[in-house]
Amino acid sequence: MQILDDLRLLESRDRSGMLRLVESFPDLLAEGLECRWEIQPKGPIEKPSNVIIIGYGGSAISGDILRDWLSRRTTIQIEICRDLELPTYAGEGTLAICVSYSGETEESLKLLEAAIKAGCQVAVATSGGIMSEICNKLNLPTVRVRGGLPPRAALPLILSALVLMLLTFDIVGDVRGEIVQAIRELKAQVIKLGPSVSSVSNPSKKLALELIDSMPIIYSLERMSSVARRLKDQFNENSKVPAKFDLLPEACHNEIQGWSSTWLSSHRGDRFPVILIRDSKETSDETSRLELLKEQVRLAGIESINEIKTEATTDLGRILLSINLGDFTSVYLALAKGLDPTPIPAIEQLKRNLESRSGEKEKIRKALIG
Repeated sequence: MQILDDLRLLESRDRSGMLRLVESFPDLLAEGLECRWEIQPKGPIEKPSNVIIIGYGGSAISGDILRDWLSRRTTIQIEICRDLELPTYAGEGTLAICVSYSGETEESLKLLEAAIKAGCQVAVATSGGIMSEICNKLNLPTVRVRGGLPPRAALPLILSALVLMLLTFDIVGDVRGEIVQAIRELKAQVIKLGPSVSSVSNPSKKLALELIDSMPIIYSLERMSSVARRLKDQFNENSKVPAKFDLLPEACHNEIQGWSSTWLSSHRGDRFPVILIRDSKETSDETSRLELLKEQVRLAGIESINEIKTEATTDLGRILLSINLGDFTSVYLALAKGLDPTPIPAIEQLKRNLESRSGEKEKIRKALIG
């Protein structure tokens, strides 16, 4: 029996239940559709000239998805801010959406304070914490989502909350029907990728078994960047391995040169498997670039080249099904290595060290609510 087909073994290693959370992706997305404003936006709502979604880690990926999904359906720029400062243009015409699932992320609290001082329209998505305290004290528009999940597993909840915000501020038309369709297709996919499906016919298990003892390299089209980034992040947090991603067409103008037989002559090709994120709606131009990149990687001596390609009827579905498949893969990779996917001790230790040195969260709390 393949190691990933031993259900008792998987359960014993997945002590915190990350696999169940990945299986619940469509249910969490549906739950998120029921989100409502806990604190309503004040007065007449003015349509902003630009949107900045502030977030880090698992809380930011939903913003990436929204940008990839909706940027061609609105004339309003949607930017994701992962910096320590707001863009200089942020001001009265900006809708600053602060996303912190835990409500305790220092960087998000800092930029919430900056957005208020800059005169931005502010909206918040959180499950509680200091962020919620500030919102209640200052009466800031807030969508509260259910807490208690690892932030990376809360992606579907946050995504639906952000859609509510964009609808309220008239950034896009009503796209909730597309979410409902994606939920249907995700439920069908989860059945095919679940732990009871054998490694012989389970694409996520197959891919995970190819990635043991390696550093995955991920490529996607620019408009599928949320999928590539999410997969890289999930390999880091769930699988506890380094990974990187890059985007096309830009990678064809620089990174492709790095895949040379000269470099690989002193490195093992089996340690750097390549994963291509494909899209069933690729244009012939896009397909040509992806195929040429694949050819160059193969010529350089890379032994493992895999593709993630899902079939969906909507733009959102193609993004979310690929993300869900990657989530399964990252968890199976951890379990194949004998690891519990959920704990992230290095990240938690860094946050503790940062707070002990700066005390920034408490300073922000006192500055905003006393």
